[in-house]
Amino acid sequence: MQVCDFTHSFIRWRIDTTKKPVLTVSRPLPMTLNEVRVPLECRAVVTEEATGRTREIALGASCQTEQVWVERDVWHQPNADMLIYATCDEYVIFKRWDKVDKGVMLFPPSLGPQREKQPGDPKEAFDLFEVDLAWREGRALETVEGIITELSSNRTVISQTEYRVGGCRVLLEYPVKCVNFSEREKYYQVDTGPVLLPNQVDPMSLPACRLAFVAHNCPEWAEFIVNAHTPLTDEIKVNHYSQSERIEETVNRMIAVE
Repeated sequence: MQVCDFTHSFIRWRIDTTKKPVLTVSRPLPMTLNEVRVPLECRAVVTEEATGRTREIALGASCQTEQVWVERDVWHQPNADMLIYATCDEYVIFKRWDKVDKGVMLFPPSLGPQREKQPGDPKEAFDLFEVDLAWREGRALETVEGIITELSSNRTVISQTEYRVGGCRVLLEYPVKCVNFSEREKYYQVDTGPVLLPNQVDPMSLPACRLAFVAHNCPEWAEFIVNAHTPLTDEIKVNHYSQSERIEETVNRMIAVE
């Protein structure tokens, strides 16, 4: 079977201010051309069962908001954790500050305050945009003993979690970055992320997707800890992995990358 080669897969985009105005920045740019390369954390494939329509969504790795090509004061204040997830024709930039509703403005300020999730059309925002996926051959691990053997080596292991929700079939594929296992008791347990978790009511919607970490130790179920608005006080909420969500009747696969 073929699986995503996450080490060599990227979301790429290019901003060229000589061709179109910038829509996604918090500060004026000191350059006219800027290109970005972001590695992937997860791939989500959502298929609408009634129509067969499919969306393949790539989740990029996090970075911190920054000013590029300057001699000092690189980090934006207030700073945000930022990531992008996207299909070939839609993207969402997700920024998380130290609290919800921080009120940081876009540049120019006439564009208004920044939302945490900023959806857009790549053709309008960027001069170039692509989700560049690489592929590797994988071998499904059919037994706990086989899984433990691979985890005891330095071989890359990929996991897939497949399930049905909201009239759609969802396939999540992600590298197993953190995992527990025991040769004596014969168990393993994946604890890894972030992954992209589609909304249960509208799985095809990009802005409705959520970040989560995933755990499973058998093929039949998975539990997710979801990043959500979490109250600190009556007035202050933060983004934190705080909501547990269990999905029954999954198909979890462990795959050794050849």
